[in-house]
Formats: sequence, structure tokens, C-alpha cells
Amino acid sequence: MSQPGAIRSGPLPFALLALVLLGAACDAAARNAAAIPRDSIIARLADLRAIHTPEGIEVPEPIEVNGSTQWLSIRGLNRANPILLVLHGGPGSPVMGMAWAYQKPWEDFFTVVNWDRRGVGKSFAAADSARLAPTLSLQQHVDDAVVVVEHLLTRFGQQKLVVLGYSYGSSIGPRLVEQNPQLFHAYVGLGQSGGPGSEAQLYATLKERVRAANDTAAIRELEALQPYPPPPGPGTVAKLLAARKWAREYDGGWYGKPTFDLYFALPEWGPEYTAENVANLLPAMAWAERHLIDGAPEPRRSGMVERFEVPVVMLHGRFDLHTPYESALAYFNRIEAPHKRFVTFERSSHMIMFEEPGRFLLTLVNEVLPLAGGAASF
Repeated sequence: MSQPGAIRSGPLPFALLALVLLGAACDAAARNAAAIPRDSIIARLADLRAIHTPEGIEVPEPIEVNGSTQWLSIRGLNRANPILLVLHGGPGSPVMGMAWAYQKPWEDFFTVVNWDRRGVGKSFAAADSARLAPTLSLQQHVDDAVVVVEHLLTRFGQQKLVVLGYSYGSSIGPRLVEQNPQLFHAYVGLGQSGGPGSEAQLYATLKERVRAANDTAAIRELEALQPYPPPPGPGTVAKLLAARKWAREYDGGWYGKPTFDLYFALPEWGPEYTAENVANLLPAMAWAERHLIDGAPEPRRSGMVERFEVPVVMLHGRFDLHTPYESALAYFNRIEAPHKRFVTFERSSHMIMFEEPGRFLLTLVNEVLPLAGGAASF
């Protein structure tokens, strides 16, 4: 008999051998993956996501919008499905390049449109940045959105669509719907902005979390940002981003992930983006933030829309600090609408579509699709 603790010689047990072989296979796969060119990865993902139904649609499309070329990605299994237009966040952080990682199931029920707004994302390459910079404002984004909406309704022969505002896009969406209610089935706020008090709420909640953790480095950096919220003007963006750095560290961005590094890496494999589009992503984002926030305080002073003529659904992560949960819920409680619904995602922060993708899909199908006259049929 072997002694306790002795190492046995001879053949490896089958389970251990299997683990060794699996590890070797994973190592080989990792080495092969590292050697696969970007074009090959994108081609495989594009093939995986391809829409083959004759009634479906899968197109990238540039359109002229109020003096600038702006790009759309339009995808869905059936052109007759309701249109879902996504207004991205940032203000210069489009989701077209990331959508491959979460959107495919939505396309069974909606024709999903991602739009890279003026001067950002895929729209950056054709942009005259010097000419467009003075035009950046919240109202300009609303005016551009009207052109996009009318283009889509004409293209698909529909009377109305659903608009989803994500993060900063949730500042555009309510104004868009307020000014043009006849064009919309419903408004969906995802990571809804709660208005002027949101930044103060972010700061207060974050200070509570870092003090509870006795994180002296975080406490010191946050106190150095005072006064907070910062007054409009040069330097505003830097302070907003500094606060959000710690918000992510404390589970207020993507729960369990201290940075958005993974999120911003996803366009590397996004079939909608060229290598040039990927390279332009962060510079365009910084350009938009600098001119829209530092150079134009108007969006932060604008009042909140509190009366809607269309149904409203808001989807929010319990731990969200980028657009704080408490501020969003308070805003929801103030609004008037013919129908309104607030859905809390208990295991999410600001990236609900990644954090709880199954529940997100169910919510779109059960809460939003019926408002557009659609129904899940199996």
C-alpha cells in the first residue's frame, strides 16, 4: 500500500489525464487564436450573425443628416417587425461596434438600428471636425434624430417606431419624443439620466462606498474634485471621468469589472467597423466630449421632460453609478405618461445588456414589444 501523501508512479488517472489534455488543447487554441488575423475573426463573427431570411435585413448604411454623413447599422429577421432605434451614450460612445456581443436575440423581434451620431464612431471618417464642432449640442442631436427616424419610417413603410435612449442617449430620447410624439410607439430609457441632480447623487453614493471601504486613495482623489458637480466649462469632462473611474472600481459601471477595458475592446472584432473606424473610436469620443460638454454647457442646464404623450419604459441596474439608480427612479416617479413601467435589474450596473442579457431580452419582448403592436410568436 502506498503511504499517505506519497506520490504514485505509473499511468495518470483518466480524469487527470483528461484535464492535462484539455489544458494542452486550450493552450494550443489560445496560440492559434493569437495568430488569427483580425479579418478572419471578423469574417467568422459576421458569418455567425448573418441574417439569411428573405424577409430579413442586414445592412450598414450612410445617410445625409443635416449637413453631415452619418452611419446606420440595420439588422433584423423580418422587415415587418417593429423598428427599435438605439441612441448611444457617451456623448461620443457609439455601440454599433459592440452590438455583435449582445444584440443578435433582439433581432428576432425587432429591426434594430444602431446610429453613430455626427462626428463619432463610423461617422468620424467622413466628418469635417472643424466644421461640425460648433454644431454639437443636445438640440442638434434631437434634430438629427428626427431625420434618422423619418428615413427609417419611409424605408420600412411604417408609421412609428420605438426609440431606446442609452446613458447620454437618454437625454436625447425624451426631448425627441416630446417634440415629435406622433413618430413613436414608446420611449425606452436604458441607464436613464435622472437630470441635473444625478452627478451630486453619483458623488455622494461613491463617497459612501469608498469611505466604507476605508480606501484612502479614492477618498483623497474624490475630495480633490470638489466642488462637485463641476461648473460647466473647460475641465468639466476631466472631473466627470475622474469620478467615473472610481465609480467603475466600486461596481457602478459593469458589476465585478473595475474598468471598461473589455467594453472598449469589443469593436476590435465588430464586423460593422473597419480597422480605421476602431482606431478613430477613442479620439472621436474625446472630440465629442470636449466640444459638447466642456465647450457647450447647454445640455447640463436643460430642463427634464416630465410629460410624455407615449408609453415609457425604463430599465435600470440596481448598482448603476454612471447614471445613478436613485436619480433615475426619482425622475421616473415624477413623469406623466399614458403608460409607464420601471424595471430594476438587481444584478446589474450600467451594462445591463451584458450583465443580465436573458432578462434584458425578456423585458424587451414582454414590456416593449406589445407597445409597438408586436407579439412573440413561437
